[in-house]
This record gives sequence, structure tokens and C-alpha cells, in this order.
Amino acid sequence: MTAKGTVKGNIVVLDEGEKLPDGARVEVRVIEVSLPPEEAIKRVLDNPITKPVGMLELLKEDRAEWEERFDRWMAQPKSND
Repeated sequence: MTAKGTVKGNIVVLDEGEKLPDGARVEVRVIEVSLPPEEAIKRVLDNPITKPVGMLELLKEDRAEWEERFDRWMAQPKSND
């Protein structure tokens, strides 16, 4: 069973007509949507980095993202180098 919605204030608001039973356990998956360049730049400027970020933190974040998106990584075409 799947249902779609939007996050507002860290709460998922289901789309009109979508229903889930009370007490249902859920797992939320973010669906990536391409943003227009202006919106992407605005989001970056609205969320500045407030503390130094080291290479270790970047590597941990990158590893977590690769593990989370393993199916995409496997689907990428291989280069002929």
C-alpha cells in the first residue's frame, strides 16, 4: 500500500483522497523533484552552512547517500574507459 503527500513542519500531509489506517507504521521515501535553477539557488542561500564541515563529515554523508540509493548506482551505465 502506498500513499503520497507533502511534508509540512515535519509532518506528512497526505494528498487529497489518500488514506492510511490509524496506527499504521509507515516508512517515508523522499521523491526527488528537479528544481528550476532560481529555486535551487534560493534554497542554498536560505540555508547557509553555520559551522565548518570537515572531509570526514562529507565522506560519511556521501557513503550514506550511496547506500541509500544503491539501486540507482547499480542502474548507471558503465563507461568504456
